[in-house]
Amino acid sequence: MGGGRPEWLFDEAAHVGVDYADRGVVAGYDAQHEGFRDYEGEAEKIVAALGLSEESTVLDMGCGTGGLSVGLARRCRHVYAVDVSQAMLDVLAGKLEALGLSNVTARPAGFLTYEHVGEAPDAVVANITLHHLPDFWKQIALCRLRDLLKPGGKMYLADVVFGFEPRVYQEAIGAWLDGMRELAGPRMADESVVHVRDEFSTWEWVMAGMLERAGFCIEECLDTMPQVRTYICSKPAEAAA
Repeated sequence: MGGGRPEWLFDEAAHVGVDYADRGVVAGYDAQHEGFRDYEGEAEKIVAALGLSEESTVLDMGCGTGGLSVGLARRCRHVYAVDVSQAMLDVLAGKLEALGLSNVTARPAGFLTYEHVGEAPDAVVANITLHHLPDFWKQIALCRLRDLLKPGGKMYLADVVFGFEPRVYQEAIGAWLDGMRELAGPRMADESVVHVRDEFSTWEWVMAGMLERAGFCIEECLDTMPQVRTYICSKPAEAAA
């Protein structure tokens, strides 16, 4: 995307929902998420689902503080860890130094601005992050991700994707928030309220259509948690890079 930033481009760094550029928020991020997430287990499942190996290169979009990036780096040749929050990337840098991992390249960018340099990656991971974009920009982001993958490459996309009937939204959202409170505690439930009110999770039928329009083949679709859906997708082997 040469020639500078167009004035009409969505600003991914602007505060929407929880402010992950706030270093105070970031400082408590790992402790909060590690209470209900197993990053090493997630990395193992992603590697298996995408058929990755020690020779694979992976792009982790919206990597946050890098819990998943670290797990992938232990299993793959190289990980490109990308996030719009420099505060998040600074935490990741500390982890990499402490662990002595040298096969992670951290880059400050977003779905709409990231420009990959080097060999096309074997896989893209977008784990609970695409909801920061409205649907128009989700479609553009998915097209960009598909285009930068090597032919035959895979994508693991997991996010809050709603599948209930729209007319029962109040009951469905209330039940989901109650479940988040029980699973992850009151702070995560409060963040989920902000998520619903201010962020941009979409409908399952919209997400499936956007993936197909971007040129992905949906190989598998799983409900991994209440209102969280995981898509295993591929770029056709004969597709143009």
